[in-house]
Amino acid sequence: MVKALLEENNLNIDREVLAHLSQALLVVDANNIIVEIYGFTEQLFARSRDYFIGKPVDKLSAFGNIVGSICDRVRADQSSYSAYNIPTEEPLGEIELIDFHAIVLLIGDDVPVSNNQHVLLTVQPRKISSFVDNRNDIVAASRSLGGLASMLAHEIKNPLSGIRGAAQLISRKASSTDKQLPDMIVKEVDRVSKLVQQLESFSEITANKREEVNIHEVLDHVLRVAISGFASKAKIKSVFDPSLPTVSGNFDLLVQVLLNLLKNAVEAGGETVEIIVRTQFKHGIWVADHKGGRKRVPVEVTIEDNGPGLPADLEGHLFEPFVSSKEAGTGLGLALVARYMSEMNGNVLCENGPKSGAIFHVQMPLYEKE
Repeated sequence: MVKALLEENNLNIDREVLAHLSQALLVVDANNIIVEIYGFTEQLFARSRDYFIGKPVDKLSAFGNIVGSICDRVRADQSSYSAYNIPTEEPLGEIELIDFHAIVLLIGDDVPVSNNQHVLLTVQPRKISSFVDNRNDIVAASRSLGGLASMLAHEIKNPLSGIRGAAQLISRKASSTDKQLPDMIVKEVDRVSKLVQQLESFSEITANKREEVNIHEVLDHVLRVAISGFASKAKIKSVFDPSLPTVSGNFDLLVQVLLNLLKNAVEAGGETVEIIVRTQFKHGIWVADHKGGRKRVPVEVTIEDNGPGLPADLEGHLFEPFVSSKEAGTGLGLALVARYMSEMNGNVLCENGPKSGAIFHVQMPLYEKE
Protein backbone atom coordinates (compact mmCIF):
# COMPACT_ATOMS: atom_id res chain seq x y z
CA MET A 1 0.00 0.00 0.00
CA VAL A 2 2.81 2.43 0.91
CA LYS A 3 4.70 1.77 -2.29
CA ALA A 4 1.56 2.03 -4.44
CA LEU A 5 0.57 5.34 -2.88
CA LEU A 6 4.04 6.80 -3.32
CA GLU A 7 4.45 5.66 -6.92
CA GLU A 8 0.90 6.46 -8.07
CA ASN A 9 0.94 10.04 -6.81
CA ASN A 10 4.70 10.70 -7.12
CA LEU A 11 4.70 11.96 -3.52
CA ASN A 12 8.12 13.24 -2.58
CA ILE A 13 8.29 11.47 0.78
CA ASP A 14 11.24 9.45 2.08
CA ARG A 15 9.65 6.53 3.91
CA GLU A 16 12.84 5.74 5.82
CA VAL A 17 12.97 9.29 7.22
CA LEU A 18 9.26 9.34 8.07
CA ALA A 19 9.50 6.07 9.94
CA HIS A 20 11.86 7.63 12.50
CA LEU A 21 10.03 10.89 13.14
CA SER A 22 8.76 11.63 16.67
CA GLN A 23 5.48 13.02 15.26
CA ALA A 24 2.45 11.05 14.17
CA LEU A 25 1.71 11.45 10.45
CA LEU A 26 -1.48 10.39 8.70
CA VAL A 27 -2.37 10.67 5.00
CA VAL A 28 -6.08 11.36 4.42
CA ASP A 29 -7.81 11.02 1.05
CA ALA A 30 -10.53 13.18 -0.55
CA ASN A 31 -13.20 11.52 1.62
CA ASN A 32 -11.20 12.07 4.83
CA ILE A 33 -10.38 8.36 5.02
CA ILE A 34 -6.96 7.43 6.40
CA VAL A 35 -4.96 5.76 3.62
CA GLU A 36 -1.50 5.65 5.20
CA ILE A 37 0.34 6.38 8.45
CA TYR A 38 3.96 7.12 9.30
CA GLY A 39 6.25 8.06 12.14
CA PHE A 40 5.03 7.92 15.73
CA THR A 41 1.38 7.19 14.91
CA GLU A 42 1.21 3.62 16.19
CA GLN A 43 3.06 4.45 19.41
CA LEU A 44 1.01 7.59 20.12
CA PHE A 45 -2.36 5.90 19.74
CA ALA A 46 -1.18 2.48 20.99
CA ARG A 47 -2.80 0.93 17.91
CA SER A 48 -1.47 -1.09 14.99
CA ARG A 49 -1.43 0.14 11.41
CA ASP A 50 -4.47 -1.99 10.52
CA TYR A 51 -6.58 -0.01 12.99
CA PHE A 52 -6.06 3.22 11.03
CA ILE A 53 -6.23 2.23 7.37
CA GLY A 54 -9.72 2.79 5.95
CA LYS A 55 -10.99 4.61 9.08
CA PRO A 56 -12.57 8.09 8.84
CA VAL A 57 -10.09 10.48 10.46
CA ASP A 58 -12.76 12.19 12.58
CA LYS A 59 -13.51 8.84 14.26
CA LEU A 60 -10.17 8.94 16.07
CA SER A 61 -11.25 9.63 19.65
CA ALA A 62 -8.35 11.97 20.41
CA PHE A 63 -9.17 14.32 17.51
CA GLY A 64 -12.95 14.64 17.41
CA ASN A 65 -15.09 15.90 14.54
CA ILE A 66 -13.09 19.11 14.03
CA VAL A 67 -10.25 17.37 12.19
CA GLY A 68 -12.51 16.40 9.27
CA SER A 69 -13.63 19.98 8.72
CA ILE A 70 -10.01 21.17 8.88
CA CYS A 71 -9.04 18.69 6.16
CA ASP A 72 -11.94 19.94 4.02
CA ARG A 73 -10.83 23.54 4.50
CA VAL A 74 -7.16 23.07 3.62
CA ARG A 75 -8.20 20.97 0.61
CA ALA A 76 -10.61 23.63 -0.63
CA ASP A 77 -8.10 26.46 -0.08
CA GLN A 78 -5.08 24.39 -1.17
CA SER A 79 -3.39 25.76 1.95
CA SER A 80 -2.20 24.65 5.38
CA TYR A 81 -3.45 24.92 8.96
CA SER A 82 -1.58 24.83 12.29
CA ALA A 83 -2.71 24.85 15.91
CA TYR A 84 -0.73 24.49 19.12
CA ASN A 85 -1.35 23.19 22.66
CA ILE A 86 -4.71 21.71 21.66
CA PRO A 87 -6.23 19.44 24.35
CA THR A 88 -7.06 15.93 23.17
CA GLU A 89 -10.68 14.79 23.30
CA GLU A 90 -9.44 11.90 25.44
CA PRO A 91 -5.99 11.65 27.08
CA LEU A 92 -3.50 9.47 25.17
CA GLY A 93 -1.60 8.02 28.11
CA GLU A 94 0.40 10.95 29.51
CA ILE A 95 -0.32 13.04 26.41
CA GLU A 96 -3.07 15.61 26.90
CA LEU A 97 -1.93 18.37 24.53
CA ILE A 98 -0.98 18.17 20.84
CA ASP A 99 0.41 20.46 18.16
CA PHE A 100 -1.55 19.92 14.97
CA HIS A 101 -0.64 20.68 11.34
CA ALA A 102 -2.57 19.91 8.15
CA ILE A 103 -1.28 20.50 4.63
CA VAL A 104 -2.32 19.47 1.12
CA LEU A 105 0.05 16.96 -0.45
CA LEU A 106 1.28 18.33 -3.78
CA ILE A 107 1.07 15.59 -6.40
CA GLY A 108 3.18 17.14 -9.15
CA ASP A 109 3.67 20.15 -11.40
CA ASP A 110 1.84 18.51 -14.31
CA VAL A 111 -1.30 17.76 -12.26
CA PRO A 112 -4.10 20.36 -11.87
CA VAL A 113 -4.23 21.99 -8.42
CA SER A 114 -7.81 20.83 -7.98
CA ASN A 115 -6.60 17.20 -8.04
CA ASN A 116 -4.47 17.65 -4.95
CA GLN A 117 -6.94 15.96 -2.64
CA HIS A 118 -4.70 14.12 -0.18
CA VAL A 119 -3.97 15.86 3.12
CA LEU A 120 -1.01 15.13 5.38
CA LEU A 121 -1.79 15.48 9.10
CA THR A 122 1.11 15.94 11.48
CA VAL A 123 0.51 15.48 15.21
CA GLN A 124 3.20 16.45 17.72
CA PRO A 125 2.40 15.13 21.22
CA ARG A 126 3.03 17.38 24.23
CA LYS A 127 3.19 16.11 27.79
CA ILE A 128 1.19 18.26 30.17
CA SER A 129 4.19 18.36 32.53
CA SER A 130 6.25 20.46 30.10
CA PHE A 131 3.41 22.95 29.81
CA VAL A 132 3.01 23.08 33.58
CA ASP A 133 6.74 23.71 34.01
CA ASN A 134 6.50 26.72 31.69
CA ARG A 135 3.46 27.97 33.60
CA ASN A 136 5.34 27.69 36.90
CA ASP A 137 8.24 29.70 35.46
CA ILE A 138 5.79 32.45 34.51
CA VAL A 139 4.24 32.46 37.98
CA ALA A 140 7.65 32.62 39.64
CA ALA A 141 8.56 35.62 37.51
CA SER A 142 5.34 37.39 38.43
CA ARG A 143 6.19 37.12 42.13
CA SER A 144 9.08 39.51 41.57
CA LEU A 145 6.50 42.28 41.22
CA GLY A 146 5.80 42.30 44.96
CA GLY A 147 7.92 45.29 45.93
CA LEU A 148 6.89 47.37 42.95
CA ALA A 149 3.22 46.54 43.52
CA SER A 150 3.33 47.89 47.07
CA MET A 151 4.73 51.20 45.84
CA LEU A 152 2.09 51.47 43.11
CA ALA A 153 -0.72 50.66 45.56
CA HIS A 154 0.30 53.56 47.79
CA GLU A 155 0.16 55.99 44.83
CA ILE A 156 -3.22 54.72 43.58
CA LYS A 157 -5.23 55.05 46.79
CA ASN A 158 -5.62 58.83 46.85
CA PRO A 159 -7.00 59.36 43.31
CA LEU A 160 -9.37 56.42 43.78
CA SER A 161 -10.91 58.10 46.81
CA GLY A 162 -11.51 61.32 44.84
CA ILE A 163 -13.07 59.47 41.89
CA ARG A 164 -15.43 57.58 44.18
CA GLY A 165 -16.55 60.73 45.97
CA ALA A 166 -17.20 62.57 42.71
CA ALA A 167 -19.22 59.65 41.31
CA GLN A 168 -21.35 59.50 44.47
CA LEU A 169 -22.16 63.23 44.21
CA ILE A 170 -23.18 62.82 40.57
CA SER A 171 -25.35 59.81 41.45
CA ARG A 172 -27.25 61.76 44.15
CA LYS A 173 -28.17 64.53 41.72
CA ALA A 174 -28.91 62.28 38.73
CA SER A 175 -32.29 60.92 37.71
CA SER A 176 -33.02 57.25 38.12
CA THR A 177 -32.20 56.72 34.43
CA ASP A 178 -28.86 58.54 34.62
CA LYS A 179 -27.71 56.90 37.88
CA GLN A 180 -26.50 53.75 36.14
CA LEU A 181 -23.11 55.07 34.98
CA PRO A 182 -22.04 56.84 38.21
CA ASP A 183 -23.16 53.81 40.21
CA MET A 184 -21.04 51.62 37.95
CA ILE A 185 -18.09 53.95 38.55
CA VAL A 186 -18.51 53.56 42.32
CA LYS A 187 -18.69 49.78 41.97
CA GLU A 188 -15.58 49.72 39.79
CA VAL A 189 -13.66 51.96 42.20
CA ASP A 190 -14.58 49.66 45.08
CA ARG A 191 -13.37 46.67 43.07
CA VAL A 192 -10.11 48.41 42.19
CA SER A 193 -9.66 49.38 45.85
CA LYS A 194 -9.80 45.71 46.77
CA LEU A 195 -7.23 44.97 44.10
CA VAL A 196 -4.99 47.70 45.49
CA GLN A 197 -5.16 46.01 48.89
CA GLN A 198 -4.11 42.77 47.24
CA LEU A 199 -1.26 44.56 45.45
CA GLU A 200 0.09 45.63 48.83
CA SER A 201 0.48 41.98 49.76
CA PHE A 202 1.21 40.78 46.22
CA SER A 203 3.73 38.18 47.36
CA GLU A 204 1.11 36.32 49.38
CA ILE A 205 -0.97 33.52 47.92
CA THR A 206 -4.69 34.30 48.02
CA ALA A 207 -5.85 30.76 47.29
CA ASN A 208 -7.99 30.79 50.43
CA LYS A 209 -10.16 33.54 48.91
CA ARG A 210 -11.61 31.31 46.21
CA GLU A 211 -15.40 30.99 46.01
CA GLU A 212 -18.16 29.66 43.77
CA VAL A 213 -18.42 31.87 40.68
CA ASN A 214 -20.74 31.90 37.68
CA ILE A 215 -18.35 32.75 34.85
CA HIS A 216 -21.14 34.27 32.75
CA GLU A 217 -22.02 36.74 35.51
CA VAL A 218 -18.36 37.78 35.47
CA LEU A 219 -18.43 38.17 31.69
CA ASP A 220 -21.67 40.16 31.72
CA HIS A 221 -20.07 42.69 34.07
CA VAL A 222 -16.79 42.73 32.14
CA LEU A 223 -18.49 43.36 28.81
CA ARG A 224 -20.65 46.16 30.24
CA VAL A 225 -17.56 47.90 31.61
CA ALA A 226 -15.59 47.40 28.39
CA ILE A 227 -18.37 48.58 26.06
CA SER A 228 -18.98 51.64 28.25
CA GLY A 229 -15.32 52.59 28.04
CA PHE A 230 -12.25 51.43 26.16
CA ALA A 231 -14.11 49.03 23.83
CA SER A 232 -16.97 51.37 22.89
CA LYS A 233 -16.08 51.22 19.16
CA ALA A 234 -15.03 47.58 19.06
CA LYS A 235 -17.22 44.86 17.58
CA ILE A 236 -17.60 42.20 20.28
CA LYS A 237 -19.39 38.92 19.62
CA SER A 238 -20.36 36.63 22.50
CA VAL A 239 -20.59 32.87 21.97
CA PHE A 240 -21.54 31.42 25.36
CA ASP A 241 -22.38 27.90 26.50
CA PRO A 242 -25.19 28.49 29.03
CA SER A 243 -24.87 24.97 30.44
CA LEU A 244 -21.43 25.54 31.98
CA PRO A 245 -21.11 24.66 35.68
CA THR A 246 -19.83 27.16 38.24
CA VAL A 247 -16.09 27.56 38.72
CA SER A 248 -13.83 27.91 41.73
CA GLY A 249 -12.28 31.37 41.69
CA ASN A 250 -12.63 34.95 42.82
CA PHE A 251 -15.17 37.24 41.16
CA ASP A 252 -13.08 40.42 41.37
CA LEU A 253 -9.86 38.75 40.22
CA LEU A 254 -11.64 37.15 37.26
CA VAL A 255 -13.10 40.55 36.31
CA GLN A 256 -9.62 42.03 36.39
CA VAL A 257 -8.16 39.16 34.33
CA LEU A 258 -10.77 39.38 31.59
CA LEU A 259 -10.77 43.19 31.50
CA ASN A 260 -6.99 43.13 31.05
CA LEU A 261 -7.25 40.64 28.19
CA LEU A 262 -10.04 42.59 26.46
CA LYS A 263 -8.11 45.82 26.82
CA ASN A 264 -5.02 44.10 25.44
CA ALA A 265 -7.04 42.99 22.39
CA VAL A 266 -8.34 46.51 21.78
CA GLU A 267 -4.89 48.06 22.13
CA ALA A 268 -3.39 45.48 19.77
CA GLY A 269 -6.11 45.60 17.11
CA GLY A 270 -7.22 49.23 17.34
CA GLU A 271 -10.49 50.84 18.44
CA THR A 272 -12.60 49.08 15.79
CA VAL A 273 -11.10 45.63 16.41
CA GLU A 274 -13.37 42.59 16.12
CA ILE A 275 -13.37 40.34 19.19
CA ILE A 276 -15.04 36.99 19.85
CA VAL A 277 -15.55 36.04 23.51
CA ARG A 278 -16.37 32.35 23.83
CA THR A 279 -17.10 30.00 26.74
CA GLN A 280 -16.89 26.24 26.48
CA PHE A 281 -16.26 23.02 28.40
CA LYS A 282 -13.07 21.20 27.38
CA HIS A 283 -11.89 17.81 28.58
CA GLY A 284 -8.33 16.73 29.27
CA ILE A 285 -6.79 20.00 30.52
CA TRP A 286 -4.88 19.89 33.81
CA VAL A 287 -2.60 22.27 35.75
CA ALA A 288 -0.48 21.98 38.87
CA ASP A 289 -2.24 23.11 42.04
CA HIS A 290 -0.78 24.71 45.16
CA LYS A 291 -0.48 21.32 46.90
CA GLY A 292 1.79 19.88 44.23
CA GLY A 293 -0.92 17.78 42.59
CA ARG A 294 -2.86 18.24 39.38
CA LYS A 295 -6.24 19.87 38.94
CA ARG A 296 -8.69 19.80 36.04
CA VAL A 297 -9.46 23.19 34.46
CA PRO A 298 -12.23 22.32 31.98
CA VAL A 299 -14.16 25.63 31.91
CA GLU A 300 -12.52 27.84 29.31
CA VAL A 301 -13.03 31.44 28.23
CA THR A 302 -11.34 32.43 24.98
CA ILE A 303 -10.84 35.99 23.75
CA GLU A 304 -9.99 36.09 20.05
CA ASP A 305 -9.19 39.24 18.09
CA ASN A 306 -8.41 40.02 14.46
CA GLY A 307 -5.38 42.19 15.24
CA PRO A 308 -1.77 41.64 14.14
CA GLY A 309 -1.15 38.69 16.47
CA LEU A 310 1.83 37.99 18.72
CA PRO A 311 5.36 39.00 17.68
CA ALA A 312 7.58 35.94 17.21
CA ASP A 313 10.21 37.25 19.63
CA LEU A 314 7.68 37.39 22.50
CA GLU A 315 6.43 33.84 22.09
CA GLY A 316 6.84 32.03 25.40
CA HIS A 317 7.58 35.26 27.31
CA LEU A 318 4.29 37.16 27.04
CA PHE A 319 3.27 36.69 30.69
CA GLU A 320 6.64 37.60 32.17
CA PRO A 321 6.98 40.94 34.03
CA PHE A 322 8.15 43.93 31.99
CA VAL A 323 7.68 42.13 28.66
CA SER A 324 5.45 44.09 26.28
CA SER A 325 4.85 44.46 22.54
CA LYS A 326 3.59 48.03 23.04
CA GLU A 327 5.97 50.94 22.57
CA ALA A 328 5.00 52.52 25.89
CA GLY A 329 3.82 49.34 27.62
CA THR A 330 4.92 48.46 31.14
CA GLY A 331 4.61 44.69 30.74
CA LEU A 332 2.76 44.40 34.04
CA GLY A 333 -0.81 43.70 32.93
CA LEU A 334 -0.32 40.17 31.59
CA ALA A 335 2.08 39.31 34.42
CA LEU A 336 -0.70 40.15 36.87
CA VAL A 337 -3.12 38.05 34.81
CA ALA A 338 -0.81 35.04 35.12
CA ARG A 339 -0.42 35.67 38.85
CA TYR A 340 -4.15 35.92 39.49
CA MET A 341 -4.91 32.78 37.49
CA SER A 342 -2.28 30.87 39.42
CA GLU A 343 -3.80 31.97 42.72
CA MET A 344 -7.16 30.60 41.60
CA ASN A 345 -5.63 27.27 40.47
CA GLY A 346 -6.48 28.29 36.93
CA ASN A 347 -4.40 28.87 33.84
CA VAL A 348 -3.94 31.37 31.00
CA LEU A 349 -2.16 30.93 27.69
CA CYS A 350 -2.03 32.67 24.34
CA GLU A 351 -1.45 31.68 20.74
CA ASN A 352 -1.71 33.25 17.33
CA GLY A 353 -4.92 32.59 15.43
CA PRO A 354 -4.93 30.34 12.33
CA LYS A 355 -5.07 33.35 9.98
CA SER A 356 -4.54 36.50 12.05
CA GLY A 357 -4.90 37.95 15.52
CA ALA A 358 -4.29 36.40 18.92
CA ILE A 359 -6.34 33.99 21.04
CA PHE A 360 -6.14 34.08 24.84
CA HIS A 361 -7.35 31.01 26.74
CA VAL A 362 -8.48 31.39 30.37
CA GLN A 363 -9.04 28.00 32.01
CA MET A 364 -10.78 27.52 35.36
CA PRO A 365 -11.36 24.58 37.75
CA LEU A 366 -14.86 23.46 38.67
CA TYR A 367 -16.35 24.50 42.00
CA GLU A 368 -16.55 21.59 44.43
CA LYS A 369 -18.37 21.76 47.75
CA GLU A 370 -16.14 20.91 50.66
